[in-house]
Amino acid sequence: MKIDRFVILFICFISLSGFTSAAHKYYMSVTEIEYVEEKETLQIISRLFVDDFEKLLKTRYDENVELIRGENNAQTNTYISKYFEDKLKILIQNKQMSLKFIGKRYEDDLIICYFEAIKVKEFNQVTIKNLILTDLFEDQKNLIHFKKDGNTESLMLMKDKSKGTIKF
Repeated sequence: MKIDRFVILFICFISLSGFTSAAHKYYMSVTEIEYVEEKETLQIISRLFVDDFEKLLKTRYDENVELIRGENNAQTNTYISKYFEDKLKILIQNKQMSLKFIGKRYEDDLIICYFEAIKVKEFNQVTIKNLILTDLFEDQKNLIHFKKDGNTESLMLMKDKSKGTIKF
């Protein structure tokens, strides 16, 4: 009898715990940007939750979009490239950097997207505007880590504070 009660309580606890974490989902992306002086490039890696990003691509572009491991759909890559070009702005010397989509890969429940900006001359200041996923998720937070000359500076951007400046 005691074992049955324990099993029932354990199942209830597990069920409620799962419900609680689903009800309080946290929306966040992490973008790392590194300036490689000898190549005059910005190398950009952005990590997002696959399900959130897929939902956004379906809502914004095509309801049939699927982010599937091992698939390299050209149309989906075009949507990813366009979305980042619209939502992630990097300004150096008051000039917006053009982002070239390099590719993507999957890791657990994340999609990791790679971009590059070329012909980036030495600079002392960068302004970043990041509105990734904020058009779908009000609580979205976008963490930026910018590395230059061995130093890393970070910004936390969100819908109501979507832009920040880092000085080196």
